[in-house]
Amino acid sequence: MSAGVPSYLMPKLRKLSTYIVNIYFPMHMLIKYRSSLVNGSVNLFKEISLVKKFMKSKSDLDTILGCLQTNSYFAHPHNILIAMLGDDSFELRKEAVDIILDLRRYGEESLDLDYYLPLMNCEAKRYADLCNLSEVNGRWMYKSFSGDLVSVTEPPLTVGLDVSEFLTCPFKTELPSHTQSVERLVKLTTDASKRVCGRVNQSAEGMLVLLGRKETNK
Repeated sequence: MSAGVPSYLMPKLRKLSTYIVNIYFPMHMLIKYRSSLVNGSVNLFKEISLVKKFMKSKSDLDTILGCLQTNSYFAHPHNILIAMLGDDSFELRKEAVDIILDLRRYGEESLDLDYYLPLMNCEAKRYADLCNLSEVNGRWMYKSFSGDLVSVTEPPLTVGLDVSEFLTCPFKTELPSHTQSVERLVKLTTDASKRVCGRVNQSAEGMLVLLGRKETNK
């Protein structure tokens, strides 16, 4: 026993301490420092790297990476392309510009299509490969978390912009990747997912809770 902690709990306490000190706190500070939407995919890639470095147990590694997969929004092609456009590397910016120009030839509007979480590539050597894009019959596609092939569309943030300008000057935006309001909604979303099934039902459940709080505060 150490400091009043039963000996049988010490292994779990060590794991928790390892996660907080080496992953959670460094990522919390990094996201606060690199808070732009452009850094979202870069931050996710860094978190995956830290998890693989410090979590030695396969079960712990699978659990944490599974949680990241469930919330792999910054591995979506939209966010990866935004990060690439804002990268200091000309090669990455050029790659993103070429893909977006290809997507524009398809003539599909990003906002008209459903948003599917990607199957995250945890073995990626660079953040640009967190989601594996491939050309199928001349169209850019990616594999969703459910295993379906989904068409890649242009990020709504770049629609109407001359993306070739970002070959000389990296893309910048004041939009944040993370806000305190998002933090407050995490618990609300988690609670809703425990009560009802399905994306629509969970969204409705969350909206009802927010509406109830609003009425109570009047």
